[in-house]
Amino acid sequence: MNSIIKESLDKAQLQVSKLRKANSRFIYISLIASVLATLLAGFTAVNGKPLAGQGPGAWAWTCGVVAIFTATATVFTGLHKQLTVPERLAKATECVGKLKSILISLEKSDLKDSDKDAILNEYKKIVEVYSEFII
Repeated sequence: MNSIIKESLDKAQLQVSKLRKANSRFIYISLIASVLATLLAGFTAVNGKPLAGQGPGAWAWTCGVVAIFTATATVFTGLHKQLTVPERLAKATECVGKLKSILISLEKSDLKDSDKDAILNEYKKIVEVYSEFII
């Protein structure tokens, strides 16, 4: 039983790691794109001239670059919300904690059969609730 629970724990920890990376990636891309759009628009407004060149074409390029950065920030913020990365990360982290707790309980040398049955039932509940992270 220990090996099955350890295998589940390994899978859940891998999911936590992947979700943390995805969460950070979405946040960083959104922030960086937003900051770049703001800096570019602000720099252009303060200087009163486009980023590069002169005339209507230069203004179009400057506005286009700002729009691309703004759109990137919006898309990544929306995806972050739509994919529910923070919620899934919290749930996966909770799963890891519960599996670790079960393993600690199993390490007791004086476990009775009734205790083992209770631990097995708890593991079954974890599998039911957190199957997306451990199966």
